[in-house]
Amino acid sequence: MPTTTIHFPEGVLRRVDAVAHRRGISRNRFVIQACEQAVAGDSGQWPEQFFELELSPSDQMLLNQATVELEEAVARSRSNRGAPLL
Repeated sequence: MPTTTIHFPEGVLRRVDAVAHRRGISRNRFVIQACEQAVAGDSGQWPEQFFELELSPSDQMLLNQATVELEEAVARSRSNRGAPLL
């Protein structure tokens, strides 16, 4: 397994050791679990100005039409026709 060196401030390292001890795991295992959790939770970031997209009126109309078509296709494909729409 590859290795790395991490430099912790003294106070942080004491708290890491305390938590790892309470959990009955090694410092190394604790750091690996914390890194795995951080990586799993990183869903990325939206590109800058992603939500500030300015569309021309014709592009906005096309987008609106595509949205309606998608909603209709989803409604047609629903297997439980009696369930309320969300």
